[in-house]
Amino acid sequence: MYLLKKNIHKHIPKEWIAHVKFFTGGWVIALIFFYLMRQVGVSDLRRFNFSFAKFILLLLFLSLLAGILFGSLHHIFQKYFFRKIPLWKLMLRLLIDQLIIITLIAFAFYFSIKMVEKKPPGFWNFVKSPSTIIYYLYIFLVNLFLSFLWEVTRLLGRGNFFKLITGKFYSPKEEYRIFMFVDLNSSTTIAEKLGHIAYSSFIKDCFYDLGIVQHYNAQIYQYVGDEAVLTWERYKMKHVTECIDAFWAFDDEILSRANYYKDTYGIVPEFKAGMSIGMVTVVEIGDVKKEIAYHGNTVNTASRIEAVCNVYKEKILISKKLYDELIKEKSSYVYTKIAETQLRGKQGTTEIYSVRRSKVVSEPSSAIIASA
Repeated sequence: MYLLKKNIHKHIPKEWIAHVKFFTGGWVIALIFFYLMRQVGVSDLRRFNFSFAKFILLLLFLSLLAGILFGSLHHIFQKYFFRKIPLWKLMLRLLIDQLIIITLIAFAFYFSIKMVEKKPPGFWNFVKSPSTIIYYLYIFLVNLFLSFLWEVTRLLGRGNFFKLITGKFYSPKEEYRIFMFVDLNSSTTIAEKLGHIAYSSFIKDCFYDLGIVQHYNAQIYQYVGDEAVLTWERYKMKHVTECIDAFWAFDDEILSRANYYKDTYGIVPEFKAGMSIGMVTVVEIGDVKKEIAYHGNTVNTASRIEAVCNVYKEKILISKKLYDELIKEKSSYVYTKIAETQLRGKQGTTEIYSVRRSKVVSEPSSAIIASA
């Protein structure tokens, strides 16, 4: 069962699953609403006459079918065209393709009627009938709304849209979270070499590749210049090492596209990261522009740790508190104590550890600790 589950996750992208879930859920709501409207009675349409049990079966089947069909289409467009064209062109092409698919569905429905009914309606009568027009427009408008809603949720960050709508963080609340600050090495030198226009495109490509962290349940909290801030809610993680996996997956993604970066910019980017874990306050802020913000010592510590990566010539540095969590799990990482240092703006000393990859799987009790 474990191997089956592992293979499913390996071959079925999480982005596709997320799209299908989103569109399926949207179509469940849309079909329930349409059913209720039909039962109330629309003058040009007859009411449905079937049992509640049959309605539930049809609801599940049609919602899943629409979710797979339109969710897959949206996923394909986002994966293969999003980087290449502006959002408005992407949405326009997506809507045109949706219209084509809806039209094909209408044709298929008409020909199924011809095969089943003894006296089927003529093709143009079918096309011009109020039922066909209403169904066609309703399917199109539902998909238009769901596509727009998906882009809004992406703009605000995964999960933040519904948190803002429900007012979950209208009042400050505490959460136990991991924070990772990911920053570009030699950013000033690269910016001077490329110029601000090319440098912006360079950063855009880098942060597009950073999207791979969603495979490791990371939430991208902020982009600040050439720095990105990632976070995980600890108690929702199956394995705390996911946060380390996320960074190395991003590093591997950059290396796999090294030829692209060399050919386009003459530079292969390198990133470093600082991480910590602890309790933070989360609250909804802003009036003209709302967002969900995190405050607390954990955020500051992760930022300060990232700032000393170059000092110790390490790609990842973590706090002692996060190290204590990580060594509880079996992993292929080697943790080395680097120093006890006073971070800028912090009182007292902070223990920091490096994280490196190893081919040897370490037991939780046998993590390597070495003094710098």
